[in-house]
Amino acid sequence: MPNLLIEIGTEELPLDALDILYADLARVAKSKLLTHRLDHGAIHVEATPRRIALFIEGLAAKQRDQVIEISGPAYDKAFDAQGNPTQVLEGFLKSKKASKADVQTKETPKGKFVALRKEEKGKAVSKIISTLLSEIIGDLAFVKWMRWEASGFRFPRPVRWLVVLLDRNVLPVQLGDVKSGRKSRGHRFLYPKPFSIERADWSQYGKALKKAHVILRLEERERIIRKALDGRFHQKEFDEELVHMTAQLVEEPYLMEGRFSGTYLDLPSEVLASCMKKNQKIFACYDAKGRLASRFVAVLNGRRGGLAKIKRDYENVLEARLRDARYFFDADTNQALEDKYPQLEQITYLKKLGSMKQKTERLEKVCVTLARLVGRDDLKDDLKRSAHLSKIDLVTHLVYEFPDLQGIVGREYAIEAGEKEDVARAIGTQYLPKNLAESHQQLKKEMTPLGALLGLGDRLDLLAGAFGIGMEPTGSQDPFALRRAGGVFVKLIRAYGFHFSLREAIEAGLGLYGSTLTVPKSDVLNRLIGFLEERMVFELKIKPGTRAHEILEAVFKASFDDLADVYKRFEVLEKMYEQDRATFLKAAKVIERTANILKGARTEIGSIKEELFQEPLEKELFQLLKNRSGEITQALVKRDYEIATRRLGEVFHGPLHNFFDRVMVNVEDASIRSNRQALMKQIYNLYASRLADLSVLSRIDEE
Repeated sequence: MPNLLIEIGTEELPLDALDILYADLARVAKSKLLTHRLDHGAIHVEATPRRIALFIEGLAAKQRDQVIEISGPAYDKAFDAQGNPTQVLEGFLKSKKASKADVQTKETPKGKFVALRKEEKGKAVSKIISTLLSEIIGDLAFVKWMRWEASGFRFPRPVRWLVVLLDRNVLPVQLGDVKSGRKSRGHRFLYPKPFSIERADWSQYGKALKKAHVILRLEERERIIRKALDGRFHQKEFDEELVHMTAQLVEEPYLMEGRFSGTYLDLPSEVLASCMKKNQKIFACYDAKGRLASRFVAVLNGRRGGLAKIKRDYENVLEARLRDARYFFDADTNQALEDKYPQLEQITYLKKLGSMKQKTERLEKVCVTLARLVGRDDLKDDLKRSAHLSKIDLVTHLVYEFPDLQGIVGREYAIEAGEKEDVARAIGTQYLPKNLAESHQQLKKEMTPLGALLGLGDRLDLLAGAFGIGMEPTGSQDPFALRRAGGVFVKLIRAYGFHFSLREAIEAGLGLYGSTLTVPKSDVLNRLIGFLEERMVFELKIKPGTRAHEILEAVFKASFDDLADVYKRFEVLEKMYEQDRATFLKAAKVIERTANILKGARTEIGSIKEELFQEPLEKELFQLLKNRSGEITQALVKRDYEIATRRLGEVFHGPLHNFFDRVMVNVEDASIRSNRQALMKQIYNLYASRLADLSVLSRIDEE
């Protein structure tokens, strides 16, 4: 089967366009090929600033044939009493370009209808490629589109050339005013002349571009940048986001070093690095001890003449930017940090939730509550001070110029103002983690408990307020990044193991808003708890339908008020399932069998009455419950969940099996039935109400 190669050559694409192409183009192409009944093999996508490459292996030369059925009018409307076609049927046939010979009758629950059954022959790829490519492009969610010629064709940047090859054959396609051919172009400066692509061969295509100074694969361009930073420039740690960004900006990376005046090194290193990244997309350099050096590395689009002038241009622009940063820093520190606090009244927090000053006042209170709930009253005063100062950097010149430095600027200005080191560090880490992919173990290394509690309070205030005015995320819409806030909230708890009542914390957060909220507080509480359950599933990277997901659901069903405890219960049970499955399944069977009996309860189950016992086995089971439940309860209190699970199975698995074999629970006598159900309920609740309701697990008997 032939291969298809499509290359769309453009003016320099914006960064967001490349991210969208890598995220969606293969998926959209696969969907459209399915719609058009075209069989195919693997799909490859690559992009550079000037080209988009789509390669489809083993593409069918024509569509699959298909038989289509078209429903028509009711039979009694299509034919008269003598069985002759009516005008209704003739109109239907004319609209579908069919004849009476194509008509079939069809019995349905609504009566007898006529239908058409037509065989549709597949078209050659060459006949539909233009439509296919237009549909693929139209389904890509580019942020911005352009029109630049008379046809009105839209694309993120003007199209300058187009290659569409099915093996060696050029397929006829037109995008705007550009017609397809086999001529591609290389690097804009280093290989500007066109060259021919003879056939749709992914490997040979990549090699041809490499000769033309174009590295097609984004991963390869990133690798070249990393290798040079690590090797030639001795940088062991560097900004991965900037690596990705610069790889998208060039077709053949070439790295060049420049310098700046060491007089700027007394500015905070993050300020210097951010200034370089934001304005010129260049890397800050560090010495062997991790200290910022007066050097930088720029990623150029290929090595070319005039490097000395290019270097001077970079250095001159950077000098001007650093001079601005120095001015902003000096202007900000000329006024005491505390004196800027009233200016927070001028910043709106969220559209209905007041000012940033009001947000700060709430944050101080909710953080003090969290300190009490987690048993860290020793942090109360420093936490309140951290919260009070945490948002002041939002009114500084430096954060206005470099928004990504919020928190970091606050830390530096707090140090300048003589605040405690712990308070300053908490302010600087309040927005961590930078992304939700960061592990909770790494997060704990970067933050202190003080900073973690400040971060928790900040997210709690945001979530309570947003859900309280009905702004919870829906579908793909999440304009206030509430999913990220919820993800950070559960990750911080996982990192630090803070034990506290989630309901009490949320209620405290809601109470601080007073009458501002429009959604009933009970609804907010329930929705927010459900939302955080979803965020925990995301944090644990658990897929629905797996055994791990079932175990987590069992843990949720028991209790979802102490999130640190939820994590621990899940981790213990998942580990037991993987490493000691027999013991785990014994406990699961105890909970499953007692839960199944309770499902059949027809009346409210009361307490156990010993005088109603009739069978020796139920008396023995009750004595076992009295004598051995204490050790299970003690293990639960100590959060020794492996011991509790092990003991539950050891104590009750065998006796329950004998009991159910010989004793009928749901007997006709209501009092005896209820008493036996009460016995089952007490065994069930002993474990399921506090650790995990393992009755939600499926396929227990199959393992």
